[in-house]
Amino acid sequence: MLEQGIVILYYFFFFFIILFSIGQMALLITFLFNRKKENPFIENFKLPLLTVQLPVFNERFVIKRLLDAVEALNYPKSLLEIQILDDSTDDTKTIVSKRIEELKELGFNIGHILRSNREGYKAGALQNGLFSASGQYIVIFDADFVPHPDFLIDTLPYFTEEKIGMVQTRWGHLNAGQSLLTRAQRTGLNNHFIIDQEGRNKGGYFINFNGTAGIWRKECILDAGGWKSDTLTEDLDLSFRAQIKGWKFKYCPNIITPAELPDRISAVRTQQFRWTKGGVETSKKLLGRLWKAELSLAVKLFGSIQLLNNFIYAFILISALISVPLMFVKNLSTEFIQTFKWNAIITAVMLINFLYCFTAILVDKKKFISALIEVITAFPIAMVLSLGMSYHNTKAIIHGLIGKKTAFIRTPKISESIGKNPYIQIQNYKSFTPEFLLSIYFLFAVFSDIYFRDFGFLIYHVLMLSGFGFVIWSAWTEASEN
Repeated sequence: MLEQGIVILYYFFFFFIILFSIGQMALLITFLFNRKKENPFIENFKLPLLTVQLPVFNERFVIKRLLDAVEALNYPKSLLEIQILDDSTDDTKTIVSKRIEELKELGFNIGHILRSNREGYKAGALQNGLFSASGQYIVIFDADFVPHPDFLIDTLPYFTEEKIGMVQTRWGHLNAGQSLLTRAQRTGLNNHFIIDQEGRNKGGYFINFNGTAGIWRKECILDAGGWKSDTLTEDLDLSFRAQIKGWKFKYCPNIITPAELPDRISAVRTQQFRWTKGGVETSKKLLGRLWKAELSLAVKLFGSIQLLNNFIYAFILISALISVPLMFVKNLSTEFIQTFKWNAIITAVMLINFLYCFTAILVDKKKFISALIEVITAFPIAMVLSLGMSYHNTKAIIHGLIGKKTAFIRTPKISESIGKNPYIQIQNYKSFTPEFLLSIYFLFAVFSDIYFRDFGFLIYHVLMLSGFGFVIWSAWTEASEN
């Protein structure tokens, strides 16, 4: 009875991994099928009154670089308003104030909007600034982004009709090759920005504003109900509310806005926890509303996959945990021998993920051999990080499901720091105890696989061991540097 339960539980959770992979394959096919679709724009776009919003919280190391980039924007000063939405509690306020005076002397219309509290966090700051924003269009840049001078005049022409409410650009990376950690993040983010966003957009499905490096029509934000802070992903939340109301979004993969990738495991965990928990909160809030809307079945299905994709971390972790006792059932019992002829399914899931990653790299590199060489290293690194984050992100999923409130914790930026960065809080070793215990668990599984000569499970368990081991190694490396 126990053996039957283990088998049933494993296949139940692994079934959702298969569904997720089928969704990935459908999106990849959609991307390839629509690859050559033109992204129309207006050649002689009349430049509108525009507001640039810069949400800031304790960004002393990058704020000057951001303001320098904004100063360099190629746009008439008479049509440009800049809002620095500053919730800082450190000397960032002083740095900003000094720079504002310099920009005002150059003729910029720039305001320093301070709040006495962080109510609503980033969403609260954006909504607060929206009340006084004079622009017809709202541009948002996070503190670590560096827009190129022609960003505005390149992006605005894609508002080709009145119902286009938002245009999103692709993220670039300032430090992609810095370490294994940044390389893994680059691969994951490029998969999203090269295939997910373009595939969904050209296929006629929902896309999302990525929180920065995009332009909103102010009317769209207001019509959709404005920025809300009841989820940690206010960008995803507003995106779906706007599109459910009938607004259209555009994605411009040819316009790339670079930013920093977190180079410390503590920062990556902070960022991914926020994204994962916020995604779960948004799915709880909007999934029912999505299915009640007058939309095509395909839009609802792809939208549902987008809202629910963060749950994959929990399915991966649980199925991996169950796979260890399952391996003993397989090798010590002949009762379920027919049940374990599933190598083709495992191979198909891995192949789909590999093709997904390879396609994104090929589109980026544009050369087959170069892409093939890169994917050989990039795919395993990205997979290892994803598996290593499965426990931490599963914890975020649970917090999102039970409605546990957590603060919006900013991702540390370190580009201009030398030595210790006061914004980076090295996480206590105790916070990595679950990953350490999971490493031991899967190390035991690997030795057991070798004993039973079960090479199918061996690959699976080596990957899980590598994932949690990578997190522990990254944490140890980070602690050693401070």
